[in-house]
Amino acid sequence: MTSSVTSTPVGVTVTQFNAMEASELVDQLTGLFASRDLATAVAAARPIATIDALCGAASVLLHEQDDETVLESVNAHPPIGGTVESGSRSAAEQATAAEDQGENGEMTSIRNLQPTYREKFGWNFLVRAAGKDSRQILDNLVVRLAHEPEEEWPFVLRHLDAINQLRLRGFVTEDDGTVREASGVSEVTT
Repeated sequence: MTSSVTSTPVGVTVTQFNAMEASELVDQLTGLFASRDLATAVAAARPIATIDALCGAASVLLHEQDDETVLESVNAHPPIGGTVESGSRSAAEQATAAEDQGENGEMTSIRNLQPTYREKFGWNFLVRAAGKDSRQILDNLVVRLAHEPEEEWPFVLRHLDAINQLRLRGFVTEDDGTVREASGVSEVTT
């Protein structure tokens, strides 16, 4: 079961994350992951010791979800350059690309190619957009359009995992207030 991607929840520390009421935590995580099933699995993995451990567990649990559950989560993400709710995580993550419309109409090309991508693969184009400009996203989309569906699915999973980790790291801080950035999360390729 999925949910649409919603606004950013109020951040918590690792200790607060571990102590949260299960139903409240599942609701918060469902908004992060756009998947109640994954949110429930991550909440059940508590207690966690660090953000890195949380992200590692969430990654493993994502890959344990069936394809239909993952597909629903993927399709809950709005198209790049499309209409997103102001203040939502998607709006924040797409901000760099949205601000950089590209000198050569990259954002228009992205908007125009996404229906082709969806028609070919049966799911929304998903890319970890945070920090990427419109040229990088367009290049990613063009490369991935050349894939066959069975080649593309692992890229979708990697980007969904990277998005989930980015969002978790924005939601949970270490108990000392440290925000941990994952090495490699921003390095997702194609």
